[in-house]
Amino acid sequence: MVRRIVATVCLPIFCAPALAVDAPAVWRDPETGCTYVVTPQGGITPRFRRDGVPDCPDAGAGTRLVDDTARGIARGLEALQREVERLRERFRERDPAERLNGKG
Repeated sequence: MVRRIVATVCLPIFCAPALAVDAPAVWRDPETGCTYVVTPQGGITPRFRRDGVPDCPDAGAGTRLVDDTARGIARGLEALQREVERLRERFRERDPAERLNGKG
């Protein structure tokens, strides 16, 4: 019974600092268009989208460039692998004596 009384009295005391913090506000910079989270105490941090990119109008352009570059590199590697496989097959088809003599 004493524990309940102590918990009932202490709970509001311990929760008071957490309840005293005001909710942060969302602010959009008129020059850049980026969105920030601003606390009443003066803290500011960039706001992020669900995919982890900053909430700015041109933030997706950089990721598109990276995606396109990665896609291009992947295509190049696939073409290189096909060419190596084609050369490997061509090399296997040659007669072993031709390979030693260097005739093609």
